[in-house]
Amino acid sequence: MNEQKLPIYIRKLEALLRRLPINHQKRTKIEQSYARQMAGYKGEKAIAYYLERLPKKEYTIFHGLRLLEGSYYFQMDYLILSSFFFLILEVKNLSGILTFDTNYRQLIRVNNEKEEAFPDPLLQVERQQNQLTSWLAVRKLPRIPIESLIVVSSPYTLIKNPLTPDLSRNIIHGANLPSVISSLQTRYTTQIMTNKEVNRAAKQFNKNHIPFNPDILSKFQIQPNELLTGVYCSVCSSIGMKKLYTNWICSSCDHSSKIAHLHSLDDYKLLVSSTITNRDLRGFLGLTSPSISAKILKSLNLPHTGTYKDRRYHL
Repeated sequence: MNEQKLPIYIRKLEALLRRLPINHQKRTKIEQSYARQMAGYKGEKAIAYYLERLPKKEYTIFHGLRLLEGSYYFQMDYLILSSFFFLILEVKNLSGILTFDTNYRQLIRVNNEKEEAFPDPLLQVERQQNQLTSWLAVRKLPRIPIESLIVVSSPYTLIKNPLTPDLSRNIIHGANLPSVISSLQTRYTTQIMTNKEVNRAAKQFNKNHIPFNPDILSKFQIQPNELLTGVYCSVCSSIGMKKLYTNWICSSCDHSSKIAHLHSLDDYKLLVSSTITNRDLRGFLGLTSPSISAKILKSLNLPHTGTYKDRRYHL
C-alpha cells in the first residue's frame, strides 16, 4: 500500500487556520471544512488497519488515487488491484444511524436527534467504476471486473434500512472487509491480468496520480495581507517569536528553538507561494534586517533564480 501521508489539502487548511485571525469572518467555514476532511482521513486510516493484512503478493493497494478521465478528475478513497478483479472502496466515517435512501438516491444520517442528508455514495462509486473502466480502456489495459464497496469505518454506526440483498452486500462495516474480499476471491476465479499487466497498471496509476492541491487562498477568497505574520511557536501556538542570536524565543511561553522559522516557511509555501524573496521572508517572519534574512536564506541552501537584487528562492 502506498504510504498514507496527511493530504496536502488538509495541511493547507491547518496552515490557514494557524494564520487566520480568530475573529476572521471566514474562519468558521474553514474550520468546518477542516473537520470534514479530517473525519474522512481518520476513517480511511481506520480502514488501513484491515487492508495492511492482505497478502502483498496478491494485492496492490492505492490510497487517495486521483486521476483525470476526459475533462474531469475522479478520486477513490482506496483502489485494490488483483489479477482477477479491481475493488474500489468509498469510506464513510459517520456516527449515528445511516439510511441509504434508494428512492431519492441520498444518504440520511440521524445523530443526536439531528437529521442530515448527504449525496448518495452508491451513485458516487458507480460513477467511479465507469470512469475507471474508461481510463483503463484508453491505456489499452485488459478489461477487468471492477467491484465497489461502501465501507463504514466506525463499528458503532448503525446501518438501518430495508435494503435489497444485492445492495446490502455493497455496504459494510470495516471489520467485515477481509471476509468480503475473501468472498470476491471465491467469485472471481479467472485470471484477467498477468502479474506483469497488474504492475503496468500500478505504474500508470502512480504516473498519472494528481493530488488535490488547490490555491487555498483563492478557494476561500482570502488575500495574503489578511494572514497573521511572524514565526509560529509549536508549543503554545502563538505567533511572533523573536530572533535572538541563533535562537527564536517565544514571548508567551519562553520556548526556544533554532528551527522555528522552518515551520513558518512551510506555512508560506502552503499558503502563498513556493518561491520567496528576501523582502517576502522579512515580511512573513517579522524581521527588519535584510542581512539576517539573507543569512537565513543562505543557510537553507535553496535553489534560486534571478540576479542578486530580484533573486527568488525556491522553497
